[in-house]
Amino acid sequence: EPSRSSSPSETYQGCAYLQAIQSQLENFPTTGGEYIESIFTHRQIFFAFPGGHRCCARAYSDLACSLQRRDWRADREADMEAVNAFHYEAQFIASMML
Repeated sequence: EPSRSSSPSETYQGCAYLQAIQSQLENFPTTGGEYIESIFTHRQIFFAFPGGHRCCARAYSDLACSLQRRDWRADREADMEAVNAFHYEAQFIASMML
């Protein structure tokens, strides 16, 4: 179920965990591998209750697109690695929902 963000023009997709990441993406560092940890955490949540994650493939695609568009900073130097990982995870989640 999509959720409205604080900005009226944005809507976040996916479970509450991925919506929280999307809402805090401006402060989400990638250099330390936080994106890998977020993927593993989401997989644990996903496998506990797959039915609650129908929009999560879209959420991962949205996360990847947002990372591609944001400005570079030193704590974001792994953004493109995260983009690739999030695109892969979107495909993985979509394949599990079939």
